Parts: sequence; structure tokens; C-alpha cells
Amino acid sequence: MRYRFHCLLLALLTLSGCGEIERPILVGTKDFAEQQIMAQLLVQTLRAHAIPAEVDDTAQSSMGAIGALLAGNLDLYVEYTGSILMLTGHPPVHDPANSYSAAEQQLEPFNLALGPLLGFSNDYVVLARPGSAIAGLATLSALANAPQQLRMGMTNEFRARPLDGYDALVRRYGLRAEPSLLVPSSAAGKDELYAALLDGDIDLAVGFLTDAQIGELELVVLADDRGFFPAYAAAPLTRASLLQRRPAIAEALATLEDRVSTQAMRSLVAEVTNLGADPFDAVAKFLDPTLPRTPQGTLARPFGIAIGGLDAAAGQAAEVVLALRKAFPGRHIEVSRVADPLAPLLADEVRYALLTGPELFTLEETNNRPARVNANALVPVGFDVLHLLVREGDTGAVWGPEAKLGVGPASGVTARTATFVEAGIDAARAMLVPSATTGITAFRAQAAQLRDAELDGLLIMAEIGHPLITDLLLSGLQLVAIDSWEERGNRLAFPFLQPVTIPADSYPGQSSPLLSVGSQVVLAAARPDPVDAVGVVGPGSAAIGQNLPVAAGTVARLRDALDLVERLDPSLPAPVRAFEPPPERQASIGLSLAGSLANLVAILTLAVLIRLYLQRPGTHRGARDEADH
Repeated sequence: MRYRFHCLLLALLTLSGCGEIERPILVGTKDFAEQQIMAQLLVQTLRAHAIPAEVDDTAQSSMGAIGALLAGNLDLYVEYTGSILMLTGHPPVHDPANSYSAAEQQLEPFNLALGPLLGFSNDYVVLARPGSAIAGLATLSALANAPQQLRMGMTNEFRARPLDGYDALVRRYGLRAEPSLLVPSSAAGKDELYAALLDGDIDLAVGFLTDAQIGELELVVLADDRGFFPAYAAAPLTRASLLQRRPAIAEALATLEDRVSTQAMRSLVAEVTNLGADPFDAVAKFLDPTLPRTPQGTLARPFGIAIGGLDAAAGQAAEVVLALRKAFPGRHIEVSRVADPLAPLLADEVRYALLTGPELFTLEETNNRPARVNANALVPVGFDVLHLLVREGDTGAVWGPEAKLGVGPASGVTARTATFVEAGIDAARAMLVPSATTGITAFRAQAAQLRDAELDGLLIMAEIGHPLITDLLLSGLQLVAIDSWEERGNRLAFPFLQPVTIPADSYPGQSSPLLSVGSQVVLAAARPDPVDAVGVVGPGSAAIGQNLPVAAGTVARLRDALDLVERLDPSLPAPVRAFEPPPERQASIGLSLAGSLANLVAILTLAVLIRLYLQRPGTHRGARDEADH
């Protein structure tokens, strides 16, 4: 490749010495969103400095762009230092600044010059699902000790790269891996790649550091601790002679130094690829935030979703965000991580919230029965189970009148669930101790209090296998059962809390199954017309007429996007639309074409007979006499 590149440069070098004509600066771009954004950044910056410029998108690769640059068919485009070093045969350089200096030296003999570093580096990264065991390994070198063969997903382009691609990566780190999924470099390909990662179809995904999904889905970047991947720092590339002849171009480009951070580039890519915004509009808004948002590609009000701290860490949030993007393409998804996701939902600050069953109810003080809040469950997302942790070796009754149990944030799902459990179990009359902090920090702080004997137990409402619980069990705590839930008719009084069993070996040191209670995790929306809470709930009571239907097709789109099989718990308050009959019933109640025609003929025949019956005698004779006259 180095020989081909040098031949191309030498063959075209003489063409670059031809006289520069006064015309708009032609800014090139490769065939992906980030390059289109960078082309607009260069063009709009030049125009702001009274330098005419246009975008030329005919170049599709680094080789094609450099060839067009040397031939004079392009004047400027954004290139990556790692690509320059690879094309010129230089060894990879991990540090962005050193990579930039090396690229400058490699380009100098060919009358090519780099502008300033723009501020971001589009490096390759290896990503893991949040909360997975592989994510806990933290580094790529640790992957060599993985007990199983690693299933990796990547673009076709990365699979074929000889120096910094899949095969070279596997050799450098000694990985036992296989390329289980190959996708195109398009936005649809990236969505397929990250959906497979979240679904567990692959263990690792190779992406770019500027991919918008990393932040949106909270994907975990594994550290490249051996410096395998070269730095791909972005900088404008042009002909040195052009800068010498037109120094105003260099002055304009200098204003872009460190102008675009990695996070800013992720946001720009998300706006273009996820929302369908035009790159021109996205860059114009970035350069001048005071500009009004354009109507194309973005909507005035984004989809907001409120998520609790534990859900965000467990990965359920990532699956929901991806599903919302799939169900509602072109809508911006804003994620708010809060202690109480119900509060912003009811305050109309977000469109959706990720809630567990107990969060859809309040406990009435007069009769210890649940009453609904003004929110509806739309689709099931997962299932959370109440975990009771104690100090290692404690075998006595923990949940009793003298006990102090930590429940995390006061307004969190664990505290709400514990209140219902106490109302349903006679023996459960402990002092529930909330934490002043929020999220995972609250539970870690209370776990420390438990180890110091300041608390007698710690409750955590989370999905089975949650990494936080695993960490706490490895720190000297143990898991114990929550039994007696089926006494006193709790299944009828609190149907949204179901008795469950945590399977043996779900956690380290848990050799036997443990009884507990749990509830569905759902994507919920506020009720469009809040009404007073409706009495005591029971089996099937959520389907009464107080719940108004949601927009036609919304629930179906969400179910399809989440690829759901399980249906919504009927004890949860939900719009009528959420209780559609299953497909087999829908098919059975539909009318066939033949049946519809037969019914229509019968109705018309009946109408004719009724009309004939009602006609007055002699009507036809009178009409005939008038005709004779």
C-alpha cells in the first residue's frame, strides 16, 4: 500500500504545480456523516471569512481524496492523522499530538500541509454492553483471559484493514475471538451493530470514538492499554502552495483549532444520522447557537425519557432508548437520570419514564391499599426483583420491628416497594432508612453502613444479576430470602408485586434458590387527562374505563421495536390500547372479504323488502295513469 501511495503522489505531483485559478475553494468529503459535517464546517468557516467555498462529495476514500487534492480537483478536506500514517507506511502512533507531527513530516515532500487539529480524534474503540461481565474487565489485555470465545461485531471496512483491523487486533492482544457480525459503515449498519451488542448476540463491538450511540446507550469503552489503535486526530488537509498563495485560508482555518470536542462531534453526528438533520443546518447551529432550530429533521419538542440510576447502570435504559429511536425515527431522544423518574413524567417534563410496577401506585394511609397515580404503563421492558442483603453470617430474622433497613433514595423504587411489602407482611415492620444521596452511590454508602453494623439489612430493587449486587456480595455481604408474601391475600391486594424465586447461582456464593417479590419494569407515559385515583386494585382492574387510549399504533410500534413476546401485567394501569388481543385472536375476529360481501348483500336485500312493504297500495297504478295522459 505504501508503494501504491507513493506512486500516486509522484504521478500527480507535477499537476499540483500548475497555476491556481481564482475559483471557490472546493472542500471534499468522504461517504459518511462525520465527513459531511466536517466539510460543512470548513465551507461555512471559509465563507464567514469572505472566502467563497463549495462542497464536492465525489471523493469516497482517503486515496481518492488525496489524489483529487494533488490533481487540483479538490482544495481542502478533513483527514485523520492515523490514515495519513498508514497510507505513507509510517508505524502507528498512539498519541494525537505525536501522530499529528509525524503526519506533517510524511506529507511535506509532497507539497501537502495540515491545518490545525480540530479537537477530536475519531479513534477505533472496542465496546461492551453496560453491566456485562466483559465490561468489568476494563482493558483489552484482560480479554485474553476471558473463559469463552469472544463474539465480535464490526464494520466490513474494519474487518478488512491490514494494519489496524480485526486480524491485527486479535494478534496483538492474543484474543480467542470470531467476527460474528459484519455490518456496513452506514447509520443503519451502526444501529444493527449496537442493537446486537445490547441484545447479547455479540460480546464486543468495534466502533468509532465519535459514535453517538456510545453516550446514548452508555456503552463501555475498553481501554487500549497496549496502544494498538493509532490516533485518528482530525485536521484539514490541503496543498502547501495554496496556503502560501492565499494566506487568508490559513487564517480562517486557524479559528477552528480545538473547536470541536469529541462530545460535540457525537452530538453533531447524532443530529444528522438519528434525526435526519441536514449537515449544513447542524453545523450552522453549532457555529452560532443563537440561530433558531430548523424545522427539517428535528422537532420542536424532543422525546424525553426519565430513568432511575439503577436502571441506567443495568442496561435496560439503553435498550429502551434504542427502541424509541427505532420506533420513532427522526425524533431526538433526551435521557434524564433522576432518583424518581415518576416526578418529571407527572410534571410534563418528559414524554416517557422507565418505571417498575410499585412506582405506578401510592399507598393509601386510611386502608393500606394501593391507589393509582396519573400514569399509564405502555409496554413491558424487563422485571425487577427485591434483593435483601445482610452481613455475611447473619441467619436470624432481619426484617422485624427492631431492624433498620437501608432502602436507597427516599423517592426511589426500592423505598416504594419496601413500603408495600411492609403493608403486606405482618412480620415486616422494620425502620426503613432512606439515603440522602441518589443512584448507585446511595446503595454503596448504605452497604458500608451495613458492614459497620449501623444498618441490619439493605434492600435493592433491581433485575436479577445486576452488577451492583454482585459487587456488594463480593464485599462481605450475603443475600437472604423474603418469604411470607403469599400470606393474607397479598396477591389480590397488591397484584403488581409477584412472588418470585431468585435461581441458585445467580450471584457469587448463592448456592440455593431464594424467595422474593418482584414486578414488571415498563415504559410509562403520563395520563393525558389526570383523574382521581381509583380505589383498591385487583386482578383485571387496570382495564376499566378510566384509562383513555393512546394514539393509534403507538403501543404496537413500541412492542415491535422492543421485539416483545411477554405482555403487560394486567394489574398495572394502562391505556386500553395496551390490552389489544394477541395476533391469533385479532385474526380470528377479523372479517373475510367473502363474509363482508355476503353481509352487504343481506343488508341490501332486507332494505329493499322493507321499502316494498312500506309503500302505499295503488302507488304504481297512479303513476301508470299519469304516464298514459
